[in-house]
Amino acid sequence: MKNILNYYYGMIVDKVSDEGYFSYNNHLFCLVNYQRNIDEIESLVLLNNYMLSNNIKINKIIPNNYNEILTYHEGKYYCLLLIKYEGIGSSFHFIPIINNPKLDILKRNKWAYLWSMKIDYVEYQVKHIRKKYPIINNSVEYYIGLSENAISYFKMLVLDNIPLYIGHRRINKNKMYNPLELVIDYKVRDISEYIKQVFFKKEKAIYEIKQFINSLNLNNMDYILLYCRLLFPSYYFDIYDKIIKGELEDDGLIRITDLVNDYEELLYNVYLIIKRKTNILGIDWINSKFM
Repeated sequence: MKNILNYYYGMIVDKVSDEGYFSYNNHLFCLVNYQRNIDEIESLVLLNNYMLSNNIKINKIIPNNYNEILTYHEGKYYCLLLIKYEGIGSSFHFIPIINNPKLDILKRNKWAYLWSMKIDYVEYQVKHIRKKYPIINNSVEYYIGLSENAISYFKMLVLDNIPLYIGHRRINKNKMYNPLELVIDYKVRDISEYIKQVFFKKEKAIYEIKQFINSLNLNNMDYILLYCRLLFPSYYFDIYDKIIKGELEDDGLIRITDLVNDYEELLYNVYLIIKRKTNILGIDWINSKFM
């Protein structure tokens, strides 16, 4: 990485961490391996500049000496970030998105379509890997079924004129202020992924998550969208993808599959919380287990 920084950015540094962090002229930087669609980078820069100009906390994308945002080196794309902010809290700042067609490529609000595409891909893939990954083989049908519940639920909602906000692909304490992780979606995207994360990492008990949800100031549709997104098992498929890529062993799913009943109980409790606030349809097979 030091060679990339020297040649493309004119930066001579003594040390670069395994994650790409380094200090230069009393500032912290990070050279990131860019892994998103190349076509999205122009829109990400536009969104980054919008946030910076409005004093919204976000790290800054730095072009190289050739005024290029992405640096191509030995088969990989890299992007340099000036790091001003790190970490994550349990409070969320909802930032409405500007109306600009150039940002449409970053939208992720067509949940039913995106989830259906994911399920179709997994169903095709699983046919060829069942013997290699026994834990996937024994669990994937349940999570496909849960996904289909979420897809059907989303398709029932009327979402005309629902505003979109700046969010993140996933909630990660090291990437909350990373402009390369931004997407555009409904307000509850980050909230729901945060809840899933703290639940499966056992950072918060169900009663703490209930307190957090009760503290949210959402409108009726936001609460219903929150429940819908909690139904979709992104937590399972994130680990599934890492296993398929060889980044994790098959048993990496055990911490998820061991908590099936607990997560169903959480879904039931979330349903009860939202039911006190607005009319909401529940999932019969989940509710019947805990009523």
